[in-house]
Amino acid sequence: MNALRPTSVLAALLLLSPGCTTSRPPAQTESPAAQAATPALSPAQVALRAFVDAHFEEHFRRSPMAATSAGVHTYDGELRGFRPEERASHLAYLKARLAALPLAVDRAALPLEDRADYDMLANHFQARILDLETVRPWERNPNQYLSFASGSVFQLINRDFAPLEERMRSAVKRMAVVPEVFAAAPANLQNPPKLWTEIALEQVKGTRALYAQTLPQAFEPVKDAALQEAFKKEQARCLAAIDGYIRYLKDDLLPRSNGAFAIGEETYRKKLQYEEGVTDSIDSLLAWGRSEMKRTQEQFREVAGRIAPGKPPMDVYRELGKEHPAPAELVATTTATLEEIRQFLIDHRIITVPSEVRARVAETPAFNRALSFASMSTAGPFETKATEAYYYVTPADPTWSAEQTSQHMSFYNRYALPIVSIHEAYPGHYVQFLWTNRVQSKVRRLFGSGSFAEGWGLYTEQMMLDEGFGGTGPQADRLRLNQLALYLQRLARYVAGLSLHTRGMTYDQAVRLFEEEAYMTRINAEREARRGTSDPTYLVYALGKKMLMELREEAKVKWGKDFTLQRFHDAVVSHGYPPVPIVRQLLLGDDAAPSASR
Repeated sequence: MNALRPTSVLAALLLLSPGCTTSRPPAQTESPAAQAATPALSPAQVALRAFVDAHFEEHFRRSPMAATSAGVHTYDGELRGFRPEERASHLAYLKARLAALPLAVDRAALPLEDRADYDMLANHFQARILDLETVRPWERNPNQYLSFASGSVFQLINRDFAPLEERMRSAVKRMAVVPEVFAAAPANLQNPPKLWTEIALEQVKGTRALYAQTLPQAFEPVKDAALQEAFKKEQARCLAAIDGYIRYLKDDLLPRSNGAFAIGEETYRKKLQYEEGVTDSIDSLLAWGRSEMKRTQEQFREVAGRIAPGKPPMDVYRELGKEHPAPAELVATTTATLEEIRQFLIDHRIITVPSEVRARVAETPAFNRALSFASMSTAGPFETKATEAYYYVTPADPTWSAEQTSQHMSFYNRYALPIVSIHEAYPGHYVQFLWTNRVQSKVRRLFGSGSFAEGWGLYTEQMMLDEGFGGTGPQADRLRLNQLALYLQRLARYVAGLSLHTRGMTYDQAVRLFEEEAYMTRINAEREARRGTSDPTYLVYALGKKMLMELREEAKVKWGKDFTLQRFHDAVVSHGYPPVPIVRQLLLGDDAAPSASR
C-alpha cells in the first residue's frame, strides 16, 4: 500500500492518477433526449463552467506533469514549473484567479452541487498559494527535485496510453530539460533539515536506477535507431546531472543542512482548512487522536487475548503472519480474495459496484517494489485508451534468503490480505474510482482530498468486518486483530503529524511513538517518522475515517427508517473525492447541523 498509501491518491487537493490520450478534457456529450430533459443552466452555472474550463486549460499548460497524470496528453513532451520565474508567474496567476472567482460567479445563485465546486476551486487556489508562498518546498526539501525528475519520465512508462515509440519521444524531450531541474537546486535550496538531505541521498539511488536501468529496459522494444540514439544522448546528460546532484548533496548541502522541518501551527491549520475543510483546533484534534489510540490499544489486547489467552498481544499478532501464500501463488490468491470480497458486497448490499470490469491483480513493476507492498493504479479521469486499473502486489525477490522471503510474505498472510484488499479495491479505492468516473463535475473528477480518499479506505476496513465479512469466532478475531494493528499505525501517523509540526515533537520521539504506541518494529517506526517530518498531513487516514463515521451517524438520524448502509455508501462515493465536510453538505443539505469536524 505504498506504506499503506495507494498510488491513486495523494495527501492534499490532488489530481487523480496516471492517465491517457486526449488532447484536452473531452466535453460531456448527451443524447438529444437527455439534453432535452436536462434543465437549462442558470447564468451563474454557465459562468462557473466557463471559469472552470479556462482554469484547467491554463493549469495543464503550466503543469505538464499534472496534465499527463490526468490523461491530457497535449504536453507530454514538455516540462516546466520548476524555474523561479515560472513559480512567480504561477503564484500571481493563482492570486488573480482567486480574486476573480467571486467577481465572475455569483456563488449565492448556484445550486448546492455547483456551490461545492465553487468552494473546492477557491480552496484549491488558497492551498496552492499557501504552498508557494509559505511552505516553499523548493527551498526546504531537496527531494522535490528528485520527485520532479523521476515523475516526469515514470508517468510516461507507467501506463500504455499511447504507442511506446510516441511515449519514448515525449520522454526524450522531457529528459532534455531534466539537467536544468538539477541545476536549479543549488540556487534554490537554503537550509533544509539534515534529515531531509539524508533522505534525498537515499532516494537519489532510485532516481539514478530509473534513468540507468528502468527507462532503457522500458524502451528497448522501440526499433527506431535514431530515436534510440537520441535517448542515449539525453540519458547520459541526465545521469551526469544526477551524479552532480549527488556530489552537491553530500559535499555541499549536507554539512549546512540545519533547518527545522516543522511548518508551525498557523500553516498547519490553514492546510487542514484549505485541503480537508477542517477547522478544529490542534488541541482538540490531538485529544481525540490520543483517546482513540488508547481505545484501539485496549481493543487490540482484548482480541489478542481471545485468540491466545495469556500470550503477549504482539506475539499473537506476529504468529498470524506465518500463515501466508507461497510467493508463486500471491497473484492468484489475491485475485481469489478480491472475488470473495466483491461478492460479499453484492450479497450483503454494502455498496453498488457500478461496473462488471474487475481490477486486475498484477505484480508491482520492478522499479516500484522498494516503495510499495500493495497499491491501486487507476487511469486518469480523461483516459480514453489505457482505462484498466491494476491492483499491484509486490512479490518476493528471488535472490532473498528463506527468512527474508518469509518476512516479506507475512504482510500477505491470510488474515491481512483481505484487509489490505478491502482498502485498495472493494469497496475501497477501486470502487471509489468507478464511482468517480460517473461524476459529471470536472472539478470533482480532478480535485479531491486526502482525508476523503484515505479515510474511505480506512473506514471500509472496519466497516466490512462490522458487517460480518470473515464470519464469526476465531477467524473473525484474527481478521480483526490485523485491522486493529493497521488502524493503530494510522492513528500514530495522526498524532505524529500533528505533534511533529505544531507541538515540538522530535524525530526520535516520533520513532518511539510508533514503536511503543503502534507496536511497530524499529526499522518501520523510523520509516514512518521520517515520512511524518515531510508529510505533515498524513493524519488524513484517521481524520477521514473519523469524519465519515460521524457523517454516517448524522445520516442515520436525518434519514431515519429510510437509512440503509447501501444508500449511505452510494451517496457518499457518488460525488468524487471532495473534503468530507463538503460531502456532508451534499448529502444532508445546508440545513444539517454542524458536525464536530467542521
